[in-house]
Amino acid sequence: MTNPISRVVEPVARVAAIACGYAVLALSIAIAVEILGRKLFGFSLQGIDEVGGYTTAIVSSLACAWALVSKSHTRVDFLLGRMPEWLRAVLNALAYALLAGLAAFATWRGWDVLDETLLFDSHAITPLGTPLWIPQSLWLAGFATFAAVAALYALHALWLLAVYVPIAHWVWSPEGWLAKLGALDFAGGAVVHINAGAAALVVAYALGPRTGYGQEPFVPFNLCLLYTSRRG
Repeated sequence: MTNPISRVVEPVARVAAIACGYAVLALSIAIAVEILGRKLFGFSLQGIDEVGGYTTAIVSSLACAWALVSKSHTRVDFLLGRMPEWLRAVLNALAYALLAGLAAFATWRGWDVLDETLLFDSHAITPLGTPLWIPQSLWLAGFATFAAVAALYALHALWLLAVYVPIAHWVWSPEGWLAKLGALDFAGGAVVHINAGAAALVVAYALGPRTGYGQEPFVPFNLCLLYTSRRG
């Protein structure tokens, strides 16, 4: 089953990854021109090393989100496969949560760097004299994207672990108390409906009674709509 977070995030992350690939390609061409120009024609593009540093930093921060979406991070999991399934689920959720925390910390520290740059209006001490807030903003945007994507995955993993999986066990496992009561679920909808019903009750409780309830008459004003909604 495809992760719903991946279905939303993956197309955007793929476009960003392709753009980063073209940026690295353009940088490689510029470096080649720089080397040949210095060696054969005695000229320099002036600042290609500086631009290369900015490009590497920005691409690296954006690549963190793509690596997470495409599951490209290196995992040493030779022990994970030997563990019970429930423990693997807990550790995977914990890993997502810790990764989200690390990404949030990197974003926070990156903002401190950018804030100081804006405060002092810092520029690079190079022939280009680049205003440093420009590359640092793009670099920070990469880490912020990584933090947002990691947080979404962490919330989804924790929701599955704390909400969906227990109800699935109640219904689908022979040891589940709903299964023992005779609950039948042929298409997997019962678990979803139980979650939705519980969520609706929580929202109704949080919103409270309707204004005027018990004091004003609430006469149906559209019997046709009421009938079709009940029939639907």
